[in-house]
Amino acid sequence: MGTEIQKPAIPAHALRPLISVVIPVYGSEGSLDELYRRLHESLEKITPHWEILFVEDCSPDEAWSRLERFAEADSRVRSIQLMRNYGQQRAVLCGLAQSEGDFVVTMDDDLQHRPEEISRLLQTLEETGVDVVVGRFRTKQHGFVRRFGTKVVKWLAERTVGIPPTLSLTSFRIMRRDVAHAVARIRHANPVVGYLLFSVTPRFANVDVEHDARSSGSSSYTLWDLIDYFLCMVIDYSDWPLRAVSGAGALLSLGSFGTAIFYLYRWMVG
Repeated sequence: MGTEIQKPAIPAHALRPLISVVIPVYGSEGSLDELYRRLHESLEKITPHWEILFVEDCSPDEAWSRLERFAEADSRVRSIQLMRNYGQQRAVLCGLAQSEGDFVVTMDDDLQHRPEEISRLLQTLEETGVDVVVGRFRTKQHGFVRRFGTKVVKWLAERTVGIPPTLSLTSFRIMRRDVAHAVARIRHANPVVGYLLFSVTPRFANVDVEHDARSSGSSSYTLWDLIDYFLCMVIDYSDWPLRAVSGAGALLSLGSFGTAIFYLYRWMVG
């Protein structure tokens, strides 16, 4: 009778990437080459099992041709082109849905988020045991409108979504695979990935990272974007409108009841 040879168990992450990096791409043609080079170098220092998912959000420049070149040169790079401009949040959700890694990173395409800091995010996630680690910028390199808008949104998030005042939410984050896929399954008219993550799990942590100036171009964030974001927060992520309508209804009912009592009294006294 022959002896059966027991094969060693294959780790789960050997069958799929250990890390997935999701990057929405819009108007960033000038920074993509350096971004890919630095990502490649940084991820190789962590593990050979990684993937990058570029989600091109109908960019007006020639970004797609560069992304196609990256995907042709490296099978670990996947480039996804959306049929029209859906916005940064939906582009990120698309990438999360397609990600296969045990850990999923989201970051911007303008090199303000350092690829070299991914290892810091991963280390903090493993040490703390939380589900999501968000990069907290030591010094923000945004313009005045963007900085002011961030403060307003943070103030609103604390009072509407229930984000703790000590927690900073940015688009540079790492999360566990099941959390990423749970968020991608949520259907929302105006999705904001950070708030959807918080609705899935409260297990968050921050880690301090650097925030660099844009490598090329300028931010498309405008005052109208701030107003739109404000309305989205108030209408879609809070019960303030419902409270306002309920309060107005209560006042009208009270006024109507008082008016009825007044005329009833006048009728009774002739």
